Amino acid sequence: MHPHLINLFGVEITTYGLMVAVAFALLWWNVVRRGIKIGYEDVFLQNLLTIIVISAMAGSRVLLVIVNWDYYAANPSQILFSREAGVYLGGFLAAILFSFPYIRKHDKSILGIADLFSPYLALSHGIGRIGCFLFGCCYGSRCNLPWAVQFPQDSPAFVDQWNQSLLDAGAMHSLPVHPTQLYSAFFNFTLCILLLTIRKRQRFRGQLAFSYLTMYGGGRFLIEFVRGDQLRGNWGWFSTSQWGSFLLLCIGLIGYIQFRRRAVPPEYPIEKQTSPAESTMT
Repeated sequence: MHPHLINLFGVEITTYGLMVAVAFALLWWNVVRRGIKIGYEDVFLQNLLTIIVISAMAGSRVLLVIVNWDYYAANPSQILFSREAGVYLGGFLAAILFSFPYIRKHDKSILGIADLFSPYLALSHGIGRIGCFLFGCCYGSRCNLPWAVQFPQDSPAFVDQWNQSLLDAGAMHSLPVHPTQLYSAFFNFTLCILLLTIRKRQRFRGQLAFSYLTMYGGGRFLIEFVRGDQLRGNWGWFSTSQWGSFLLLCIGLIGYIQFRRRAVPPEYPIEKQTSPAESTMT
């Protein structure tokens, strides 16, 4: 854990903030590079990414506040200034909601855009999870596995365990917990590789998007069973994120089956074809 990176002209730069910035930058670069290659306009992609990044950041914070309303109602200043990471599903849903009108206005396929974003979304999410590990949030439940990790004083894991009277006086580290942030990072990196592999043989529009929803929803649902942080909220037997992940899993499975039957080709060629005239030029 290394939450603080540098103090630059009185502004604290955190490792989590840096990793999130890197994640968004890579998402931006990859989407624009790939999108132009398959025929999307640069201006369209730049505007779309601006909408998505802003709405995702706002949506992740809004859902965090909603699922922890009692805490934020008592501490309203923390709504804007809390260092807690937001809820990914909130950002994901907000990005879809606010980008939809812009995509339709420009007469683009929602599924075509989703196919474009899916592999790079998984990559960026994995990088963001490394930021979570460095900050100490989104930690796992207690365990005694060889790869369990302990977080130092003032970390979210330490504070939560201290408030639950699980630590002895004078304790310097939290009890060992699952490194769920690293589980999530590895899972998302693997998901990115799988989606890029599927893309090479993409058969129908929406194949990447629905594959992402299915695999991400299932993987996130399972990882949540060993999460230990208190701020993500619970409804009944499952966490807020598990309910959301289960919904994504169902949408992904149903969508994959339905659109596979329709076999609608991708909105643009998988690779932009070179015309015969261009191929003869030197």
